[in-house]
Amino acid sequence: MSIITITVKDLTRRKAKLLLALLSVAIAVSAFAAITTIFSAAEDGLWDEASKYGANIIIKQKTDQVPLLAGSTTVGTLSTGDNYINESELDLIWTIEYKANIAVVAPKLYGIVEVNGTKAVLLGINSTQESRLKPWWKIDGEWPGEGEVLLGTDIAQALQLGPGDIFTINTHQMYEITVSGVLEGTGAAEDAFMIMNLHDAQDVLERPGLISTAEVRALCNNCPVEEISRQIEGALPSVEARAISQIVMGEMAMIAKTKSSAMAVALVTLLVSAMTVASTMLAAINDKTKEIGIMRAVGASDGQITSMVMLEGTIIGFIGGIIGFIAGTVAAMLFGPMLFDSVVQPLYDLLPQVIVVSMVICMMAAYLPARRALDIDPVEVLRDV
Repeated sequence: MSIITITVKDLTRRKAKLLLALLSVAIAVSAFAAITTIFSAAEDGLWDEASKYGANIIIKQKTDQVPLLAGSTTVGTLSTGDNYINESELDLIWTIEYKANIAVVAPKLYGIVEVNGTKAVLLGINSTQESRLKPWWKIDGEWPGEGEVLLGTDIAQALQLGPGDIFTINTHQMYEITVSGVLEGTGAAEDAFMIMNLHDAQDVLERPGLISTAEVRALCNNCPVEEISRQIEGALPSVEARAISQIVMGEMAMIAKTKSSAMAVALVTLLVSAMTVASTMLAAINDKTKEIGIMRAVGASDGQITSMVMLEGTIIGFIGGIIGFIAGTVAAMLFGPMLFDSVVQPLYDLLPQVIVVSMVICMMAAYLPARRALDIDPVEVLRDV
């Protein structure tokens, strides 16, 4: 009779203890699978939520800094070089290795115009990209279309203009513009800006095909945003791409802490499971001391006895892993949407990993019972028979 047959028969004969061990492993594995599945789905939701925070990479034209000297003392620096970027160059961003992690590229053009004898800042934007970059903006009216302008709340009050009003912008010629809407106060510089469709702004400011800067929203939970910045600079040698460290670090810390806490809980449950399996198998070894003693007396080697105990742990780990994966996946699909408002899908790629982890844990738990089995003296056992 083979060791496999002996082990399977022994397990089926001790149904209550087998079920206890399987239940312990299944609970631990289900917790591990549920946590991994939920947070895998939640991670995408967290990055989507983080996209509401705006840009995390700023692109601007690369300039040279020349020190200003007064005698032997540096009193400041002077930037030299072109302050504009060709809008068409932004297409090169979509050639970088991590292009799939780029969510939004929002070009901008800044300039000064005159309205009713007063200087004002004109900001040209791509309305589609800007609305994706700043979904928190609240507008009384609409985003600017062709021949329209969105006014910040401060300048709208100063000019006493509202949605539908028409006024004139004076640069190299007179432009009649319609107010598409008023941006509610954001507490930022936009409150004082006149915001216009980018191509209209390029015409008004006589900067055809040019932009001042671009804001990029990069979603990257598997790579550093700093690396995306370097790749952008590699694709566009004439620009500087700088990551906004506070946003990036805050997002990464939030994800890391959440995952670490979840995995700590999973680790504790796995350790408890290992202890339960070990105690159950120790009890089983004590129950069949006579059987093991007789096997050793008739010639069973230490390797065969150890293999039998370790195989028992492997079987428990394999079956418990499958049951735990199914239970954990079902739990994740039921409770995941309640916890993170995210759609949870089964992670079938996780099944082999879960089974391997479960089997390794159970084999480690079987080590002590295996040592106990080797300590059984066949002479003492036969003396008591």
